[in-house]
Amino acid sequence: MARRTAAPYESRVRQMLRHRAALTGGALLGLVVGITVLGSWLYSGDPLTTQPTFILQGPSAEFPLGTDQLGRDVLARVLNAGLISIPAGMLAISCGALIGGLAGLLSGYAGGLVDAVASRAIDVLLSFPALLIALMVVAVLGPDSTSAIVAVSITAIPSNARVARSTVLSLRTAAFVDAARVSRTPTRRIIWRHVLPNVRDSLLPIFVIGMGNGIIVLAALSFLGIGVQPPAADWGVMLTDGVRSLRTAPLVALAPAVMMYGTVLGINLLGEGAGEVLSRPRIVRRTVAK
Repeated sequence: MARRTAAPYESRVRQMLRHRAALTGGALLGLVVGITVLGSWLYSGDPLTTQPTFILQGPSAEFPLGTDQLGRDVLARVLNAGLISIPAGMLAISCGALIGGLAGLLSGYAGGLVDAVASRAIDVLLSFPALLIALMVVAVLGPDSTSAIVAVSITAIPSNARVARSTVLSLRTAAFVDAARVSRTPTRRIIWRHVLPNVRDSLLPIFVIGMGNGIIVLAALSFLGIGVQPPAADWGVMLTDGVRSLRTAPLVALAPAVMMYGTVLGINLLGEGAGEVLSRPRIVRRTVAK
């Protein structure tokens, strides 16, 4: 009869829950998302209705965060903007991470000319700032929310591809991969069972932190007028509106800035914690005969 002393490896989730930065970031991100989702559901204000008689009003019972230069409810707009900015940033980075991670995995494992061409392309993309690449993409596709998401996705490809490629290059000559090749395991199975799990652990912190960068780049495009287009509520659009009335109605700009700061800070802390947890060796527990 055998008795297990413990699980095969310590749960990553438990380690994350004990990591101070990860726990703080998760709580902060959950708070912002909770306020956005529940607030949009519970608060009855309309983010698009203009009321000329209530232009640049201060906080009141009817408008808890005041109104903007068109008389629109700032609280309703900042909550509605969260429902656009957060999912859009996550979607954009998810697409970029998927494409970049797959490209880096395949090029690193293939090697030769394929890897040389792919690595040069990655170096070229990494030589430009993310915002500049996004601006060029939006200039080609046209200014709208879909173009902004595509642009941010493209900015996420090179960093994810580089991390995936470097991880695969270190694994390609590993003993367990060589053993799988000697046993004539199909290449597809080697990649799926032996290489991909390690690439996934390497990409997860980059992916999480990238979501915060994606939200910032999307807001920057909207701030410049080439992302989400008015009258839709977006944190970048709201910042543009708020700059024009910063002295008379500071909450128009301050409210979306605080929400965006809280979201990005929470994501960065969560990504930092994920990186530290996933870099730890797994604790393997042995089975002892009784």
